Amino acid sequence: MIDDLYPVDMFDLLLFDVRSKDLHDHVSKRLKVEYLSDTLYTELKDVNGIIFGPYLRIMVSLPIQIKRKRKNVHFVVDTGSPKTFVCEEVYEAFKMTISDSSVHNILLNNKPTVVYLPPINSHFIETNVLGTEYLKAVGANLTINFDNENVSISFENYETPIISQSKQNVEQMEPNNVLGGIIGSCLITLLLVFILKKNSSFFFLIAIILIAYSTFDYIKSMVLFN
Repeated sequence: MIDDLYPVDMFDLLLFDVRSKDLHDHVSKRLKVEYLSDTLYTELKDVNGIIFGPYLRIMVSLPIQIKRKRKNVHFVVDTGSPKTFVCEEVYEAFKMTISDSSVHNILLNNKPTVVYLPPINSHFIETNVLGTEYLKAVGANLTINFDNENVSISFENYETPIISQSKQNVEQMEPNNVLGGIIGSCLITLLLVFILKKNSSFFFLIAIILIAYSTFDYIKSMVLFN
């Protein structure tokens, strides 16, 4: 296996210019996202990043989910690293105890991802690194414009729940509204029968049709909602 052959524990990246303090301060301000803050987002289709520092680090922020908690995590995008690394501070923010293993499974932008702790003797133990294997797996389109310092990533394999048009239309009519239509049809028909007693059988037939149609809509809406 290629994964078994790659010496993750020997990987290093000279990130002297990006520390935890920078992620919480300058990087968060420029990304307009607070580092390790809670987020409601599970998955982002498009992400805007920045070029940070004197050594022109490519940086983006993506949601990480561990168990039921989700947080915004800033990454250095490194095309020289096939693996993705998440530092210990991130796990501490999730109140997660770090085991002896340096390998963990998380949801990174809603994609099951194997990530690694930065090697203990490396020069990026306070930083998170987004590697090329992840970018390839999610069909990422990375665009970097060094002239105006714009960075963007779009995810081709982004999956949005699709609601069929028929179900969407039914959802716009709550079941209670449909039930109200049934009751309304009955009352209107009874009123017409009372006013026009001579043609009561005709209006009774119309009542049966209206009630049957409304009942069918009500049952259909209940099935789709459940």
